[in-house]
Amino acid sequence: MAVSLTVKPVAYDTYSVSGKTLPDIAKSIKSKGPKDPNDNKKVTFLTTTELECLTAKGKYVADGKAKIDKKTGWFEVTTKVSTLKLILHTTVRCPKRSVSGLSPRALIEWYRFYACCLAHEGEHLIKAKKECEKIAKELDKLKGTGLAETEAEALKLAQEDLMRVINIHIFDDRNRLNEVHRKFDHSSHHGEKKGALLDTSVG
Repeated sequence: MAVSLTVKPVAYDTYSVSGKTLPDIAKSIKSKGPKDPNDNKKVTFLTTTELECLTAKGKYVADGKAKIDKKTGWFEVTTKVSTLKLILHTTVRCPKRSVSGLSPRALIEWYRFYACCLAHEGEHLIKAKKECEKIAKELDKLKGTGLAETEAEALKLAQEDLMRVINIHIFDDRNRLNEVHRKFDHSSHHGEKKGALLDTSVG
């Protein structure tokens, strides 16, 4: 495939939480935790993804031979992607794992909750990667067209047209990735169905 996808390592953006008990920790998270843009609720962990498309560095070639427009006698050229790089950037906003002052039992619960949250955020990345792979296949099929007096000029216009079409597609795809995250959080209750819920009753 002419379009390639690179998945960059996850960047972790941490914030500190404090408290001598789990209810205190929960209160600290509500104060300092990130806000999910989809439902405006404070969460413990938040994964954000951005798909970068290196359109200007891509290569675009003629798709078949140039045609001659019967009315004008001008050249009509269609272009396709030869090489194009997509880069998926992922950031996870999360609390620092180390906390002090908790009882041994409370600390075990905190670590359990933390591990479940990390697993949930990992699933966010998997789903985003799959969506980006779909986007790559869609970009692979896009075409550009150009009409000019010379074949060289028609090719140049067709390449510019294809780059414009790609940029429009990528701009629209930003909402697609956000929708993937929204649907997953809605169906999993932000991972609570798989244990990403802090049991504050543990003393």
